[in-house]
Amino acid sequence: SAIEKLKEMQSANGGFVWFKGGPDNRYMTQYIVTGIGHLKNLNAIPVNEQIAIKSILDKAIPYLDKRLKEDYDDLIKSKADLNKNNLSAIAIQYLYMHSFFPEYAIAKETQSAYNFFREQSKKYWLTQSKYMQGMIALALNRTNETATARAIIKSLKENSINNDELGMYWKDWDRKGYWWYQAPIESQSLMIEAFSEIEKDEKTIGDLKTWLLKNKQTNNWRTTKATADACYALLLQGTNWLAEEKNVVIKL
Repeated sequence: SAIEKLKEMQSANGGFVWFKGGPDNRYMTQYIVTGIGHLKNLNAIPVNEQIAIKSILDKAIPYLDKRLKEDYDDLIKSKADLNKNNLSAIAIQYLYMHSFFPEYAIAKETQSAYNFFREQSKKYWLTQSKYMQGMIALALNRTNETATARAIIKSLKENSINNDELGMYWKDWDRKGYWWYQAPIESQSLMIEAFSEIEKDEKTIGDLKTWLLKNKQTNNWRTTKATADACYALLLQGTNWLAEEKNVVIKL
């Protein structure tokens, strides 16, 4: 039922819309394809739904390839200095999204754009928000650029706050912003994914999960988007906290 609803929201050109009948939206398309990547990463796509999911990806990924090429073409047309920082959050989101699907080759006409933005991410990652740095680290690590990915993780760790009660987090999360890449729950969830995949230290992963759960105790995960990302992060590597059972004793 959910997959059928999803298919109804996909335009003929492969992009997804915010609301039925609306224009296709690049951010939303990348978000949905990334969500499918999360399900794939958790082996959570049922066998009988894989063909339906593939039909969605077969249209969405080429659409996103074209949109990345448009970004690069616009830079060429405007005679931008390609040696300077031209890295956008939407391009970083693309690199992260595509890293879940190595079986989908980058479209030939998009290869130059992909190479350009990938090199930009290697060169200018330090200028990005912590959320974007985590996405870059994962995208590079999955495409055999492990040295830069590890450098990013090292930098993130050095800039983190560690607290016995609250776990491990970043002061940036206190500065909540309007934009999607300034969301603290999604950012922390992404950090869990990055550290799980690149550093693989169970204590660090546990400390990162602690902040996420402590945040839930005192606040709420304000959106379905934040909640989905948090659940994904908690189901990744590390100790399986869902399997822990605590005996409750009630005395009257």
